[in-house]
Amino acid sequence: MQALADESGVSKSYLGDIEKGRKNPTTDVIEAIAEALGVPPRELLYHAALDEEDPFLQPEQLSLEDVTEEDAETRELSSLARRMRPTDRRFILDLARRLSR
Repeated sequence: MQALADESGVSKSYLGDIEKGRKNPTTDVIEAIAEALGVPPRELLYHAALDEEDPFLQPEQLSLEDVTEEDAETRELSSLARRMRPTDRRFILDLARRLSR
C-alpha cells in the first residue's frame, strides 16, 4: 500500500480508510489512484460498484467495455513517461510530435 501511496500522492492512512469504507474519495483522489495503478478511473468505480451483498445489484447490468490495445499502449506510455527524467521526456515528446506529422 505504501507504493500506491507514494505513486498516487494519497496518504497510506487515507487509502486504508477508503479500503475500509470509512472515507469516500473525491474524483481527484480516484483519478490519482487510477493513474498510479495504470487503469482508467471508470474501472475503479466499476469494481467498487460490484457489491455482492447488495440485493438490488444486478451485475449483468454493469458492463465495463474492453480496454482497447490503443488505450493500454497509451497508459503504458504515460506510466513510462512519469519515470523518465524531464529532459528524456521532452525528447520523447518531440520525437512523437515529429512522427505524428
